[in-house]
Amino acid sequence: MSNPQSKWTYGSLAGGEAESFSGSLPCRHYAQERRVTAREALGRAVRFLREREIESPRLNAEIFLGHVLDRPHSHLYFESHRLLSISQLAKFKKLTVKRSRHEPLSYLIGKQSFMNLSFMVNSKVYIPRPETEILVDAVLKLLRDSFLHAHRRPLIIDLGTGCGNIAMSLAQEMPEAIVYATDISGEALEVAAHNAQLHHLEDRVVFIKGDLFDPLREEDLEGRVDVIISNPPYVATREIESLPPEVRREPRIALDGGKEGLEYYQRIIPLSSRFLRRGALLALEIGHGQLEKIRHMIACQEDMEPAGIVKDYKGIERIILTKKKVTGEE
Repeated sequence: MSNPQSKWTYGSLAGGEAESFSGSLPCRHYAQERRVTAREALGRAVRFLREREIESPRLNAEIFLGHVLDRPHSHLYFESHRLLSISQLAKFKKLTVKRSRHEPLSYLIGKQSFMNLSFMVNSKVYIPRPETEILVDAVLKLLRDSFLHAHRRPLIIDLGTGCGNIAMSLAQEMPEAIVYATDISGEALEVAAHNAQLHHLEDRVVFIKGDLFDPLREEDLEGRVDVIISNPPYVATREIESLPPEVRREPRIALDGGKEGLEYYQRIIPLSSRFLRRGALLALEIGHGQLEKIRHMIACQEDMEPAGIVKDYKGIERIILTKKKVTGEE
């Protein structure tokens, strides 16, 4: 028979008591509660999240516990018998209850891993996805091949930079590159600037507030850029409300791609050749089912080559690549 003093359940917290988590918790809040081990706390959190149909409940709970204990979640096996302090338990419960309400995990812990770098994220920025790493990898491969024996620094434009994950990953992997990153959201750029400082890249990534190419017109970049890269909003407006609740908590401006989800491609593709040097690359992440329409947009540009495609981990066409034709002289 279990010890009744050992029980604390999340069920009661989902209603009234959970609201007390909105502020700081006094130590006496759990004064009568037996201290529990990391293993016990983890097990209860997993059950709680599973009952509320949160995807990957164990991974979520492990990430939260690792965050609270300041340990990689993969090392929790070695912490299983560790007794949690009252404050650690309170913080762990608070994160778990918020996650049960479909608050994005990355916002709750304040960071997201991308290309082996950690980026600060909050509700003002879109959360980087693994699929976008495929976009960055494809660009890096082509850049390295192109600049293997080059004697100049590559110029890159990242449109709609968000937290800066694409721009900084490219700058980190290509130390000689200079990256210009734009975003219409000043709040997103504040997050990006913080991440640039975190990774000591503030001297090589230039953040400019504005809509797509607009803020770049005064930077003397026309005909000089080696790569234009973007993961633009590509969800059709009518589909926003059918997205998972976690995704709907991300900035709408980072999701909404207009009536058919194609608005930003219609704006980016025709203007790209103005900035690209001959033989330079345009690389875009695209949504499911958008390939043929975006490929047609590219085909309509007389100075762009036919598009190449890269599939994601699920076999979906996710990345579209094209180059400005090498005709005439620079």
